[in-house]
Amino acid sequence: MRRVMLIMYRLAGSPAYVPEGQSFRDVTPTTQFYKEIEWLADQGISTGWQVGPGAYEFRPVQAVNRDAMAAFMYRLDTSPFKTWER
Repeated sequence: MRRVMLIMYRLAGSPAYVPEGQSFRDVTPTTQFYKEIEWLADQGISTGWQVGPGAYEFRPVQAVNRDAMAAFMYRLDTSPFKTWER
């Protein structure tokens, strides 16, 4: 899943971004592609799994299902960072 998020971040033009915190309890600043994952969360493209009140997991080593990928692509397509036309 981490590599999918990297590709989506790059499709958006690799916008300048500095994470202001940790959106997911299983993605820390030392996690590979932390910045890209946090950007996608900040944009509402990736929401993760709610595992408790106010607690979310990204599950970075879990495979991406087709329905989740479709949701990611739709959210990216409607993002203000979209740099391509249909």
